[in-house]
Amino acid sequence: MGRGMDLKHLRLIEAIAEHGGLTAAGRDLHLSQPALSQQLANLEAELGLALFHRIGRKMTPTAAARMVLESGSGLLAGMRDLEERVRRNARGLRCEVRLGIQCYTALHWLPQAMVQFHRTHPSVELKIVNDATHEPVLALLDGRIDVGVLNATSQDPRLRTVPMFKDELVVISAPGHAFGARPHVAPEDLVGEQVFVYSAPHGGGALNALVQPVRRKLARWTEMQWTDPIITFVAAGMGVGIVPDWVLDAPAARRKLQRSRLTAGGLRRTWSVATLDSRAVPESAIAFSAALRDATRALASRRR
Repeated sequence: MGRGMDLKHLRLIEAIAEHGGLTAAGRDLHLSQPALSQQLANLEAELGLALFHRIGRKMTPTAAARMVLESGSGLLAGMRDLEERVRRNARGLRCEVRLGIQCYTALHWLPQAMVQFHRTHPSVELKIVNDATHEPVLALLDGRIDVGVLNATSQDPRLRTVPMFKDELVVISAPGHAFGARPHVAPEDLVGEQVFVYSAPHGGGALNALVQPVRRKLARWTEMQWTDPIITFVAAGMGVGIVPDWVLDAPAARRKLQRSRLTAGGLRRTWSVATLDSRAVPESAIAFSAALRDATRALASRRR
């Protein structure tokens, strides 16, 4: 085919063949009859052959045009499908929302948000991007996720961040451990203990800063990718753990563990939901952010 043929020309040939004339084809393509006639003449001149037989007012495709339609029909169908998916994605009607969550291993509030979201967006797939767990802000900025759930405050002006709820990191220990008799545990009380914590990037922020002065005096500091093993090891008396307080809400067996505040004032964090601060953020991502806020606020109110 000629070097000047593109999708616009494929649509032109398809429309004329379908309608059998320039006037109806022009209406389909939103072109005037003279403009469409000129485009067809230019294409035929460039290709050096006729694409349609003119029989009175009727136009029928030549063998060359039929070959173009047979070869190009898949391209046209694929382009129409792509255009529709892009339009639906922009309206939030059909797409996927990619989610990055810090410490996603025990988020029992997440299903409630997903159920609420799917009531209004049944065709949108929610996908948790595991490799964004430790760096959700960077994943947002890189375009690898659409929504980030953060357990630390981000002041990045490129993000739209809305607080959801606060939690508290607590020290857990097996029944009978000395910490159970204390209203709170100070960092120096951890000296000589095996301490299990959730693995966090960049040293764990506020927790790392709090424990750093006594870190070398601990029996061991073990970071784990999952909260369930922390619960299991602590329940077996292998050490103490530092976990978010809501991790102990379920299942019931976890409630048998002793919990103590970390320092007299407690170590609290603010969880936020974040998207890019851009008008191009899909409506579905904005809607899921709202569902997250509703679900976590409802949970926080029940726990008070």
